[in-house]
Amino acid sequence: RQAAGIYQVGMAPMRPTTSAFLAAPPQLQAPSVQQATAGSAGRTAAPLPIERSAVVATAHTASPSRLAAVAPVALLLKIGLATRGTLPRRRRGRAARRQARVSVDAPMALNEEAVALERQAAQLRSSIAVLEEEQYEVERMRRLDLFNSFDIDRSGAVCVQELQTGWPRVSNIGLDQAMASRLLQAHDQNESGALEFDEFDLKRLEATLEAIVAEREAEELVAREEELARQAQVERERQGKEYYESLPGNPDAAWSTRIVSSLAYFLPVLDAAKLGLPLGILFPMLLPGLDTLLIVDKMIPWGSFVLFLALQGIGNRKDLPSLMRFNFHQAVWLDIAVGLTKLATELIGQSDAPMASDVWVVVCILGFLLTLAGIAYSAGSTLLLGSAPRSIPWISAQTEESMGMRRPDFDVASDASNKGDDRGQQA
Repeated sequence: RQAAGIYQVGMAPMRPTTSAFLAAPPQLQAPSVQQATAGSAGRTAAPLPIERSAVVATAHTASPSRLAAVAPVALLLKIGLATRGTLPRRRRGRAARRQARVSVDAPMALNEEAVALERQAAQLRSSIAVLEEEQYEVERMRRLDLFNSFDIDRSGAVCVQELQTGWPRVSNIGLDQAMASRLLQAHDQNESGALEFDEFDLKRLEATLEAIVAEREAEELVAREEELARQAQVERERQGKEYYESLPGNPDAAWSTRIVSSLAYFLPVLDAAKLGLPLGILFPMLLPGLDTLLIVDKMIPWGSFVLFLALQGIGNRKDLPSLMRFNFHQAVWLDIAVGLTKLATELIGQSDAPMASDVWVVVCILGFLLTLAGIAYSAGSTLLLGSAPRSIPWISAQTEESMGMRRPDFDVASDASNKGDDRGQQA
């Protein structure tokens, strides 16, 4: 303030401002200041307002020597104010250049990072390859030691005996001669009769041995099932033979027993005489016998029914010989079959169908012949062989049930045998 000599009139000394210097009249400025202000007039902003009293005081109190002293300071302030508007533009330019450098440097940094990653991956791959090679070598040495433990004679190959001898040291599965031979044949690729080092793989040998053991167990299971089926068949044959060769109860088969047993079939013959009339018409030689049977049936009222009940009662007596009881029961069932046939002929005879008469004749003849055949078989087997006639379809089965007998269930046994075979095949 002392150098510039700037004071306000009638006021205390004040701090000089840049606007005051720049707004001073030209005559108060040094020549250099006038030129600087004149050159930058088009680029600077409007000067800040200043009180007129300060300018007047400056003009009247400042001397030329003082103005010359402050002229450089005023020039610098003037230039600073003139270049103040260009600073943001320069800052923006530097920011843009900095951003351009970043955009150019970013791909280069990424490329360098990718190259570094590829270099690391290559190093990892090489390390893995080295580790795998070392592991392979360790595994090979282990296999070589294991092979040498089996190769007792150091021949470079493991034979059947050496395989069987050394196997208990590496596995809990027993190995007999046959299994050792099968195991060696399964892995002997060059068919040399022994396992060389390249063919000797313990894991593969164990897997093959497990398969051989499972196969042998399946074969044993099938063999057991077949044996059980054979035993069941033998038992069925024994039961059938015992069943058909003997009857429960008194085994008496004397001639008297045979004769009395055969007389029981007079009942079905007597009831079947009427069915034989159509056959007697075709063959007149049969008519005298048929007439005799019909006369006897007429002579004894309810004779057939009384004889039926008598045979049924005698057959239920368990103290009598079994042969007699069986024939009495079978005669009763034959008479029942004759009665059903006669009932069928009565129904057909009452029918008005065109072919009813022909069907009646066929049914009568067929029923009479079948009855005679059953009677002849039963009487002949009883008299000549002394054995029970047990082969008449349905009739013999019903007779056995009447005596409390039960035939062996051959079908159930056969189904059990078939199921056993199926289980063996599945195993």
